[in-house]
Amino acid sequence: MLLILVLCCLQLGACAVGKEDTIFGEISRIETLDETLQDPDFDARAELAGKQHGSINSERGLPLASSVKAHMDHQQAHGGQRSERELQQFRLQNEAVDTLLTNRHEPLHRFQEESAHSRGISRTLLQDSFGEADVLLQFKTEIENYTDNALDGWTTGNRSTYCLWTRVICDDELHVISLNFSGLQMHGTLGPSLGNLEYLEDLDLSHNFLSSKLPVEWGQLQRLQTLIVHDNFLFGAVPAEYGNMSSLRILYIGVQGWFFNGSIPEELGLLSELEVLALGALFNFDAKQEYYPYLSNMMRGSIPKSIANCTKLWYLDFFGNNYLTGPIPREYGQLVNLEYLSFDRNNFTGSIPSELGNLTKIKYLHLGNNALELEFPVELASLSELEFLNVESNFLTGNFLTVESTSWGRLEKLFIDGNNFRGGFPRAVTAMTALTMFDMSSNEFTGSLPEDLGQLANLREFSFGNNQLDGELPKNLNNCTQLQALDAVGNKLTGTLEPLRNLSLLVNLGAANNNLTGTLEPLRTLSQLESLYAANNRLTGMLEPLRNLSHLVHLYASNNRFTGTLDPLRNLSLLVMLGAENNRLTGTLEPLRNLSLLENLLAGNNNLTGTLEPLRTLSRLGSLYVANNRLTGTLEPLRNFSQLGSLYASNNRLTGTLEPLRNLSLLSAVITYLLLNNNNFQGPIPAELGKLRNLILILLHNNGLSESIPTSLADLKNIQEINLSNNFLTGGIPPELGRLLYIEYLILHSNNLTGTIPASLTNCNYLRNIRLSNNKLTGNVTQIDFLQFRFLESFSVNGNQLGGEFPVSMYNCTNLMLLDLSNNEFSGELPDNYEYSQPVLRKLRVLKLSSNEFGGRVPGWIWKLPELQVLDLSHNSFTGVWPTNLSGLEGFSHLQASPDDAGGDSRAIHVILPERVEVEGRGLLEQISIEAKGSRLELEYVLKTLFSIDLSYNQLSGRLPYALGELRGLTYLNLTHNNFSGEIPQVFGDLLRLQSLDLSANYLTGKIPLVLSTPSLSYLNLSYNFLEGEIPTANAFSTRYDISSFKPGNDQLCGAPLDTTCEAQVSNASGSSATLRALSFKLLDGTFWRAFEIGIPIGVVIVIGVVIGTLRTMPCARHWLLNTQDFARHFKDGRYGVFNEQT
Repeated sequence: MLLILVLCCLQLGACAVGKEDTIFGEISRIETLDETLQDPDFDARAELAGKQHGSINSERGLPLASSVKAHMDHQQAHGGQRSERELQQFRLQNEAVDTLLTNRHEPLHRFQEESAHSRGISRTLLQDSFGEADVLLQFKTEIENYTDNALDGWTTGNRSTYCLWTRVICDDELHVISLNFSGLQMHGTLGPSLGNLEYLEDLDLSHNFLSSKLPVEWGQLQRLQTLIVHDNFLFGAVPAEYGNMSSLRILYIGVQGWFFNGSIPEELGLLSELEVLALGALFNFDAKQEYYPYLSNMMRGSIPKSIANCTKLWYLDFFGNNYLTGPIPREYGQLVNLEYLSFDRNNFTGSIPSELGNLTKIKYLHLGNNALELEFPVELASLSELEFLNVESNFLTGNFLTVESTSWGRLEKLFIDGNNFRGGFPRAVTAMTALTMFDMSSNEFTGSLPEDLGQLANLREFSFGNNQLDGELPKNLNNCTQLQALDAVGNKLTGTLEPLRNLSLLVNLGAANNNLTGTLEPLRTLSQLESLYAANNRLTGMLEPLRNLSHLVHLYASNNRFTGTLDPLRNLSLLVMLGAENNRLTGTLEPLRNLSLLENLLAGNNNLTGTLEPLRTLSRLGSLYVANNRLTGTLEPLRNFSQLGSLYASNNRLTGTLEPLRNLSLLSAVITYLLLNNNNFQGPIPAELGKLRNLILILLHNNGLSESIPTSLADLKNIQEINLSNNFLTGGIPPELGRLLYIEYLILHSNNLTGTIPASLTNCNYLRNIRLSNNKLTGNVTQIDFLQFRFLESFSVNGNQLGGEFPVSMYNCTNLMLLDLSNNEFSGELPDNYEYSQPVLRKLRVLKLSSNEFGGRVPGWIWKLPELQVLDLSHNSFTGVWPTNLSGLEGFSHLQASPDDAGGDSRAIHVILPERVEVEGRGLLEQISIEAKGSRLELEYVLKTLFSIDLSYNQLSGRLPYALGELRGLTYLNLTHNNFSGEIPQVFGDLLRLQSLDLSANYLTGKIPLVLSTPSLSYLNLSYNFLEGEIPTANAFSTRYDISSFKPGNDQLCGAPLDTTCEAQVSNASGSSATLRALSFKLLDGTFWRAFEIGIPIGVVIVIGVVIGTLRTMPCARHWLLNTQDFARHFKDGRYGVFNEQT
C-alpha cells in the first residue's frame, strides 16, 4: 500500500515537472520564432495555411503585393538585405497568421494564469505593451464601419491577447509590426493613434473609404518600411514630417481624388532607403494596365529636386495629378536604379532632360500628356533596357529620332502621337523588331511609309493616322501578319488596299480620309475584321467583298463612290453601326430587315427607293439618317421605336401625316434631333411633340403642314432650333414660345401667320436668328425690346404688313449681322445715332429696308458700318445727296477673292446636321434677294465677296461722289430712278470687281467714260439720261451691250451698237423732240409715273391724284424747258439735306 502511495506521488511530481517543461518548451519555441520563420520550408507551410483559411488580398485582387514581391525576390537574388521573414509578414494572410500565433501563444497564456512569478517570465506579460493594445482600440474608435467582422474581436476584455487580433502581426517581443486593413471597406478618419506604434514596420490601409488628411504624427514611425494607403478619399498632401521615416522603403499614396491637392514636400528627399514612391493614380509596374481610373489626384506645384537623393528608387510615379507643373528636374538622371518612371498626365513644361539617358536600368518611361516641348533628346536612344516609351500629347517638335539606329532592341510599346514631329518616317523604328505597339498619329510626318516596314513582324497595333503621309501602302505590309489594328486615317495615301490582303488577324482597320482608290476586294478574306473605317476616299465598286465578314460590327463607308445595293450586308448579323451615306447606292432598305443589333444607320445622300417598312423590326435604332434619297411611303414603320435619338429623313418623297410621331413621342424620351423637312407631309403638327423634352432640333419646313402652331412646343425646354417655314400654317405666333429660354433659331417664314410679333420673345435671350418673313403679320416692332437680344445675329420680317417707325432699340444688338425690314409699311425718318457715344451695329453685313415708306435723308451711321456688304434702301422716299466721305464702309474698300465667287456656292455642306444661319467659312448663311443685272437675284447665302448697294427708286440728287472710287470691292451698284446729275466720274475705273451698274433714269450728262470698259462689268444700263458723244469701243465695249443699255434717252450718243453714226450725228439735237423727251422723263421720275408704273388700278381717286400731281410738277418743268442753264446752276449751288455738294 505504501509502495502504491509512493508511486502515485512520483507520478504527480512527474506530471507537474512535465507540464512545466512543456510551458518552458513553448517559451523556447517562441524565442526561436525568427529562426522558424527563416526556415526554408516555412514558405510552403505558410502558403498551405493561407489556402486553408482563405486570402483576403487574393479575393480582392489587390495588385501591389505580387508586384512588390517580384521585385523583392529580384533584390534578394542579387544580395538585397530584406529577409524572407519581412516579406512573409507583408504577404501572409490574416487567418493563417492568427492560427499560427494562436498555436504558439496559447500555453503561454495558460501559464500566465497559473503562475505570474515562475522562472522570471513575468516580462512576457508585457504590461507596458498593453499600451499598443490601447493604440489599436483607439484606432478602432476612429473607424465607423467595416466588413467581414474584421475588428469585432478587438475589445478591452481581451486586450492582453492583442497579438491574436485579426489583421495584426506582432514580433517575438509581442510588438505590433504589421497592420493590414486592405479591402475592409472601412469608413472613418485617420487619427494620430497609430503614430504611437513605434515598432510598426508595415501598414496597409488600401481599398477603403477613409476620408481625412494623412496624420502628421505618423512621421515619428522611424521603423516603418511600408506605407500603403491607395484607393481611399484622403485629402490634403503628404506631410513634410514623413521625411523622418528613415526606414521607409515603400510609400504608395495612389489614387485618392480631386481633394488630394497639396504639394510634394522637399523632405521626401531625406528617405534614403526609399525604393517605391507612388504618388500617381495607378500602380502600373508592368505597364500592362491600359485603363485609367475614374479618379485622379490633383497634386500641384513643382516636383522636388531633392527626390534625386533617393538613389535606391526603382519605382517613381507622378501619374495623373494634372496640376504638377514646372520642368522635370535634370537631377533625376542620378536615379540610376530606376526601372519605372512616370510623369504622365500632368502639366510639366520645358524639354525632356537629356540626363534621363543615364537611367540605364529603365524599362518603363512615361512622359505623355504634358506640355513638354523642343526636340526629343537623342541621349535616350541608348537606353538598352527600355521596353515601354510614351511621349504622346506634348508639343515636341523636330524629327523624332535623328539617329539611324538605337539601342531599343527590347522596346515593345512606343507612343509618340499627338505632338508636332515632322520629317519623314523615323527610319530607326524599322529595326525595332520587338515592337508590338507603335503609335505615331497626329503629328506632321510627311513622305511615304518605308518599303521595309514589313520587318516589324511582331507588330500588333500600328497607328499613323492624321499626318501628311502620302504614297501607297507598302507592299511588304503583308508581312506584318500579327497586325490586329491598323490606323491610317487622315493622310494623303493613294493606291489600293491590296497590301492588306494577307492580314488575316486584322480586327480594326482605319483608312478613312485619304485618297484611296480601287475596290474592297482585298478585304474579302479578312474574316476577323470587326471595324472598318473607309469613309471619305474614292473607293469604287460594290459592297460585295464584305458579304462574308460575319464579325463586322462597325462599318463606315461614307463619302465614296460605291454602287450597287445593300444586299451584301444582309447576313452581317453583328452589325451595330452602318455608315454608307454619300455614295451612289441604289435599291431598297430591304436587306437590312434582319440586322436586329443595328443601332446607327447612316444611308443618306444616295439613290435609295422604297419605303421605311424594312426598318420596322430594328427596335435598337438610336440614329436613323436616310435623308436625300427617293424614299416614299409614310412614317408608320417608325411608330414603336423606343430608343430613337435622332431621325433625319429630310429631302425625300415621304407622304402622309405626322400622326405616327404621336406614339413615338410617348416611347422615346431621348430623341434630340427631328428632321423631316422637304417632304410632302400634310396635316397638323402633333401637339404631342411637346413631350419630347430632350429635343434640340426640329425641322419641318418645306412640307404641306397646316393649321396652327401647337402651344405645346413651348414645353421643349432644351430646344435650340425650330424651323416650320414654307408650310401653310395659320393663326398667330404662340406667345408661349417666350418660355423657350435656350432657343437660338426661330424660323417661321413663308406661312400664313397673322397677328403681331409676341413681345414675350424677348425672354428668349439666346435667340440668334429670327425669320418671320413672308407672312401676314401686322402691328409694329417697336414694342420689342431688342436690348434683351444680346446674341441676335439676324432679324428678318420682310414681306409682311408691319408698320410704324424704325425700332430704335435695334441699335443695341451689337452682334446683329442681318436686318431685313423690306416690303412692309414702315414709315418716318431713320433715326441717327447722335444719342449714342459709340457707333452702332458695327457687325452689320446686310441692311435691307426696301419697299417701305421711309423718307428724309439717309442717316450718317449707315455710311459708317465697317462690315456692311449689302445695302438696299430702294423703293422709298429718301432725299438729299450722297455723302462725299465713304471711308466708313471699310468692307467695300477691300478686294476679296474673285468676282466669280460672288454668286457661287463652294462650301461643303454637312451631310447630317442642317445648314445653320450664321457666319461660317466664307459666307453669311442667310437667304436674301437683291436687284442686280436687270433682274432679282435670289441668294442662298451671302459670300464675303458680295458687295452690293441699291439706292434705286428714291429722290436722291446731286453729283455722284468721287468717293465711290474707294469702294473697290463693290460688285453691284443700282442707282436707277433718282435725280443724280452731272457727269459719270472717272473713279468708276477703280471698281475692278464691279459686275453690274445701273444708272438709268437720272440726269447724268457728258460722255460715257472709257473706264467703264472694264472686262468685269457684265451688265450696264445708262438709259434715260442725257449722255452724249461716241460710245467707247475699247475691250469690245460697244459690242458687249445691246441697245437697251443706252436707249431710250441719251439722244446725243452715237456709234455702235446704235444705228446712228457719229459722222451723221445732228449737232442741234436739242430741238423740240428732245424737249418733249425731257419733259416726259421728268414726269417719269415724278409722283405720277411712280403711281402708273406700279400698276395701281385707274379710278376716280387716282385720276384726281394724277391731276394734282401734274399741276404741281408742270411749273418746274416749264421753267426747266425755258431756262435750262439757270436750272442746272440751281442744282449745282443748291442745298440738299445736311450735305453741300462740292463745286
